[in-house]
Amino acid sequence: MSKRDKIKDLIVKRLKEESATGTGASFTAGEGVNYATPVAGKAKNYYYKLGFKPVNKKALNKAAKGIEVKQLWEEETTPEFDVESFIASLPTDDEKLKEYIAGRLGDFNLLSGKLKELITLIRDAKKETIASYKQNPQYRAVYGTDLAVSLVDNLIKLFKK
Repeated sequence: MSKRDKIKDLIVKRLKEESATGTGASFTAGEGVNYATPVAGKAKNYYYKLGFKPVNKKALNKAAKGIEVKQLWEEETTPEFDVESFIASLPTDDEKLKEYIAGRLGDFNLLSGKLKELITLIRDAKKETIASYKQNPQYRAVYGTDLAVSLVDNLIKLFKK
């Protein structure tokens, strides 16, 4: 048996030893039927010894010629809409109407900014809630998430066509 085959067999053996108790089951390491191996999770190091390497995403995306690669976890950046040029191009001389339209379009930018701020506040509130529950499982919620979900649902309905 070659050295490569031995390593491969070792990886398979180690992977079979790893235990996943994602169903709510638990155990104490070293006791009972379950046994937490001391090297569980270290099997991935052997992949490097077999010649596998992490993917260079930039090089892979560059090599995908003719295919637009969209990273889903990155914030989309779109060029800022030029409201002033748009207002100037409208076929009307009514300044009050132009002012009204400019205000409405500006409100969309205001909403976007407030939503970004809200996302940050929600993340912070979740972290604080997790920490509070970790410290005291009898903790009573400070944030009205039921009300917040209802309000966001209503906002979504408002903007759906």
